[in-house]
Amino acid sequence: MTKEEQFWSRFLELAQLQLKDSAYDFFVADSKLVKVDGDTATIYLDGNYKELFWETNLKNALITAGFEIYNTDLKFHFVFEDLPNSHHKDSRNSSLNSSSSSATEPLPKIETGLKAKYTFDNFVQGDGNIWAKAAALAVSENLATTYNPLFIYGGPGLGKTHLLNAIGNQILENIPNARVKYVPAETFINEFLEHLRLGEMKTFKNTYRSLDLLLIDDIQSLGGKKVTTQEEFFNTFNALHSDNKQIVLTSDRSPDHLDSLEERLVTRFKWGLTQNITPPDFETRIAILRNKSEDLDYIFPNDTLEYLAGQFDSNVRDLEGALNDISLMAKVKKLKEITIDVAAEAIRARKNDNTQMLVIPIEKIQDAVGAFYGVSVKEMKGSRRVQNIVLARQVAMYLSREMTDNSLPRIGKEFGGKDHTTVIHAYEKIKSMVETDDNLRLEIQSIKKKLN
Repeated sequence: MTKEEQFWSRFLELAQLQLKDSAYDFFVADSKLVKVDGDTATIYLDGNYKELFWETNLKNALITAGFEIYNTDLKFHFVFEDLPNSHHKDSRNSSLNSSSSSATEPLPKIETGLKAKYTFDNFVQGDGNIWAKAAALAVSENLATTYNPLFIYGGPGLGKTHLLNAIGNQILENIPNARVKYVPAETFINEFLEHLRLGEMKTFKNTYRSLDLLLIDDIQSLGGKKVTTQEEFFNTFNALHSDNKQIVLTSDRSPDHLDSLEERLVTRFKWGLTQNITPPDFETRIAILRNKSEDLDYIFPNDTLEYLAGQFDSNVRDLEGALNDISLMAKVKKLKEITIDVAAEAIRARKNDNTQMLVIPIEKIQDAVGAFYGVSVKEMKGSRRVQNIVLARQVAMYLSREMTDNSLPRIGKEFGGKDHTTVIHAYEKIKSMVETDDNLRLEIQSIKKKLN
């Protein structure tokens, strides 16, 4: 075995130990060592979007393998295939044109259903969606050769629809004559039933089975429908997949929990790659808000963005809705700068489901919690890890988040300058404990009554 082979084998071994199987398969399995020349290793990656992952997550493994085999500090240079560029476009277009021209009759015109505003460039990446975005990029560069189908799942408002549209828009930019269709599953159902009623099933089948890329949103909506509807989608899926055409699906749950769909459909959904999207973390929410606020005619100071990011942590749609509420208020009041007070007033109804938020100072919450648990406010603001102090501190942070308009950084500041991540941890921990610990739930209810 040559030194190059030893180096690469050792690196792959370290990478497998470090990464989850899914990450290794996606980011590493298709890479190759081109050569080691002097103190530089040239590595081939099958997409330039993978370079950041390697630099962030695999640098130590590369350095370690380099020292072990070459006893030197290797530098690393990445190269990429040219298929995603002009050569890929030309060969793909040729394939599409020949397919169309050989048809015995003209293919039906299609409405893509895509929204041009959704692109990869304005999709804000974070820890909760990095894998899904990477998979979507891979599909948009190599249709039906990377992951087919690609199945993306997660709660509402997390960016699944954005990614579907981004894939479609990217493909049409690279391959203008590609046959692409984005459609919610509910629309697919309605179109099928309408064509069935009118006796025009040939047109329906020709439309869907001639696609190069089918993007289906909210596939869980297909569950519970008539057998004929699922049967038609099953046949459409099979026709496209067997013809090496790309299918991308989204759902609010994983394939394993699509109980109302036929097993044979669910099995096919697992043929490719399944990726989850989780709610954005605090930093990602700030980035999303900053990105979206740039399109508005108002100034959003950093502390206002931090406040808003602390108020909505479930999905992106809530953040967008909050910005819409704020824009309306700013327009009515002719405001230019959005302060925390303005933002708090604008989102109050949305945040509290039309109930009035209690205006309670954090100091009052700290006093009430401290009195209940026999802990001083000074101890709560300190860093001691004694059990009763930690519990009191976390309960006070939880209530500060639940019962006030304050942002996470502001709450942290009131607890001795704690980082906002400490507040998030405390909130999530108490929130989780309350669901299973009846005693803690009663304790918190008792404290709340004293604060009302």
